[in-house]
Amino acid sequence: MNKILSRLFVLLIFVLTGCEQKGCAAEVEYEFLTPQVLVIKNPKPYMHTSHNVVKQGLWQKENALLRDKNGNILRKADVTTFEYFIFEKPLKDGETVSIAGTVAKYDSAVPSNIFKLNQVGNGVNQKQKYAYMGAWLGNLGALPLKHLAGKEFEIRRSSDGKTVCKGILKMRREDSMYQGNIPFTGEEVLELDYSNFNTPGKYYFYVENIGRSMEFVIDSSALNEAFYIHARGLYHKRCGIAKTQPFTAWESPACHQTVQLGRFPGNADHYRKGKTEKDFGFFDIKDNRIEVKHFDLIKDNPPYQQKIITAPGGWHDAADYDRRPYHLRIVSDLAAVYLMKPENFIDGQLNIPESGNGIPDILDEAAWGVKHLLAVQQENGGVGTWFETTGHPGQGEGLPDKEKRSYYVSAPSRNGTIEYAAAVSTLALAMKKAGAKSEAEKYLASAVKAWEFAIDPSNRAVSWLRYKNKMISYREEPFLYGENLLKAGVNLYLLTGERKYLEPVLEDQKRIQDSFSKDFWRWSPLTWMVLELYPVTELAQLRNEYRKVILRDAEKMLENQENAYPYRTLWHAHNAGWVHAMAWGNYHPLRRAVTLIAAHKLTGEEKYLTGAYLANDFHNGANPLGRSMTSGLGKIYPAVFLDLVSYADGIGEFVPGITPYGNTFGIDRNALKMVYGKNADKLPIFRRYVNLEFLSVPSSEYSVWETIAPAAVSTGYLLEKPTLPSTELKNRKPAGDFRKLPGYRALP
Repeated sequence: MNKILSRLFVLLIFVLTGCEQKGCAAEVEYEFLTPQVLVIKNPKPYMHTSHNVVKQGLWQKENALLRDKNGNILRKADVTTFEYFIFEKPLKDGETVSIAGTVAKYDSAVPSNIFKLNQVGNGVNQKQKYAYMGAWLGNLGALPLKHLAGKEFEIRRSSDGKTVCKGILKMRREDSMYQGNIPFTGEEVLELDYSNFNTPGKYYFYVENIGRSMEFVIDSSALNEAFYIHARGLYHKRCGIAKTQPFTAWESPACHQTVQLGRFPGNADHYRKGKTEKDFGFFDIKDNRIEVKHFDLIKDNPPYQQKIITAPGGWHDAADYDRRPYHLRIVSDLAAVYLMKPENFIDGQLNIPESGNGIPDILDEAAWGVKHLLAVQQENGGVGTWFETTGHPGQGEGLPDKEKRSYYVSAPSRNGTIEYAAAVSTLALAMKKAGAKSEAEKYLASAVKAWEFAIDPSNRAVSWLRYKNKMISYREEPFLYGENLLKAGVNLYLLTGERKYLEPVLEDQKRIQDSFSKDFWRWSPLTWMVLELYPVTELAQLRNEYRKVILRDAEKMLENQENAYPYRTLWHAHNAGWVHAMAWGNYHPLRRAVTLIAAHKLTGEEKYLTGAYLANDFHNGANPLGRSMTSGLGKIYPAVFLDLVSYADGIGEFVPGITPYGNTFGIDRNALKMVYGKNADKLPIFRRYVNLEFLSVPSSEYSVWETIAPAAVSTGYLLEKPTLPSTELKNRKPAGDFRKLPGYRALP
């Protein structure tokens, strides 16, 4: 996914309308973290202050790339300087201080960002609920808060300010340190435990001599909103359909209606030279394993015959417009979570074009993920699963309908086709469960054809191709991937009752087991959920192995969530071998929470459900940055990220429902050069959400399968009372200039 260089010239020419440079980010902003701690953003030089300052700190943080007066993206960082002032005495309500060219007025009614909480809200059934207090003051380090432990906090009703609940502030665990000297949060963190308060309503926290929080909600509707926004991220990334009113105010034209039959292999992993592959992948004329660039391969191997197929469907992979085999995981997981909790999903729930057809919207969204593949399935059942072109979008191609290159579908392979069969048969099971008989039959028929192709060894993909004026060969694996063989075979057995689909699975159990033991970390945790939902006696051993691994991983996640860091997150502990592997969305709590919802379905134990709720809290703002991790979700959320449509659609606010990759553990080299320099090691690890857009792809981009779909799956499972979306949600309008959103210039 190294897309930085190929996008560079593209993004420099995109224009954001509706926002002029003057005034966009020029005003001096300030906020009080407490009555005694003032933060001024981009302060002017000053000579004196009206109050005695006992400590003064500084930090710089990039917000995004800079835009010129016409909105053109520049290869420069838009940097905010945060200056921290700690006064000798707290200010009184209404008192002003003149400092750094700014007159700042303390107003106790203004929420303080020292409070970190779920900005969307909690459900009424959540057994454990926590908010946090903490702040990092740049080179001053942690805001001292330990002295407040043991003091009282209040929950006040928003409508009248009346105190409805009280609790005691508790010190959370000490901040973890990486290799003994790099902090993860940089904070002293206090916990506000309100687990026993479940009365629906709108509230805020209050701590004497500190201030109040923003509002939060306790109501089942909060979970509905979270699920709606996450799932709408998929809708906004649909390919081949115009996004229009009344389904969204973020409109864009229909795109990529057609595709040509390509000749390139469809397994993206084979394009890289692995350490163990000896009999599959790409080979030179001497049969040496080689690496291949897919764009070049597609250019060098045009179709033998031009055959154009109408094939709208699927989702744009990320900031660009290819449709990847990985997306079949989305289809399977959406169908699986429906089978796990069918009572959570209804028709009309997501305000999509299919709403009102009698089928739960989550299954309609899953069906969009195979619509294009149904169109390209060949008569013999083979399915090419990768839709790709010869390069990334070029100049003037910001919106997908403006892209000038042709798209090609990969040549069918056994493993690509069995993966398709596994996904589409899971969808058939879900459609059958939902009572959508004709849809279930359609997907079953396609899955059967795909199975027959994949199970035949003579259909193994073997070909000669031209690459950089040389002939190379390609051959796929001589075996079928175990997870897809099992899933497709079991699904078809359950749907038809015919044992011929089960026999290859039973014959290959040992290899399937070996594949499971070796590669399960690559799979979705829901891959074999069908074994739990519809047990097959002969596969009891595999089912037990699946349960064992899911519960092992879930227990470790719960342990880390409670004990590894001051904020409850599911990430590996500071001394674990995988703690550094945060990039490409691995760090996201709702992606990891899919394991917890699987464990809950396997056991019914409340602790796993609670862990998933707490992961949702972290995602929605109960984290060190104090903001949601998804655009349009909560009150402070990502305002800008790498998204071509949002650059070019003329709409000020970026499209909602997008979850950027975020933390990368390390700091991108462009950010080191342009912003942090020698100060990089002082930036706490959980604050390393570097955003230089196309210059920081591993943190600023996203993908539908890595970050968006898992969040929809996890929150969909958590729903307490599914309802139709509110008028406010359905009619939401873009906020305008993204640089004026609170998430653009949030605290570092």
